[in-house]
Amino acid sequence: MFIFWDNSNIHISGLEVMKIREPEQPHELFRTNFNNLFDLVRNNRKVDAAYLSGSIPPPSNQLWDHIKSLGINVQLLNRTADGLEQESVDMSLQTMMLRTAVDCISAPSTIAVLTGDGAGKQLGEGFLSDLKRIKSLGWEIEVYSWENSCNRYLKSYAEENGKFVALDDYYDSITFLKEDRYNPTGAQVRPSTPLKL
Repeated sequence: MFIFWDNSNIHISGLEVMKIREPEQPHELFRTNFNNLFDLVRNNRKVDAAYLSGSIPPPSNQLWDHIKSLGINVQLLNRTADGLEQESVDMSLQTMMLRTAVDCISAPSTIAVLTGDGAGKQLGEGFLSDLKRIKSLGWEIEVYSWENSCNRYLKSYAEENGKFVALDDYYDSITFLKEDRYNPTGAQVRPSTPLKL
């Protein structure tokens, strides 16, 4: 299987979930447990390659080094002075997804995508359009996203043609708060509901 992770989308959308579930907590404390989220998607399967795209700055090099230590290829894109991404994280991941699908066309397996972004479908662009292309080449597809922030068309397509996994069901295992609710690195994923893949 191959994993493609839109870190900005997953983190920002998770922060919105945190504001609902733990409204009394300062949002600056919200963190993703990368070990557990990676384990959740991997689900005891062999990972041929995993790619994560994110923006700098922040966070620190220490975080990116930790993610790399998990065996995830990290691509960092610079931000402008006003904090916007100069290059598209989405487009970068979509290009890697399509290259993977074409390069491995003789032996398609599974592509798992961590995002909620379904923009661009009217133009034949974006994650949804590219997942449709990849599915037509014989690949299995999986989408991991926060329920309320996932594009409805992306979610519907994944449910009907592959698998959709709502990250909300794993909130306590895949997130923590820096100085309060802490989920130690390497802790086993404990879903609120069983994962059926």
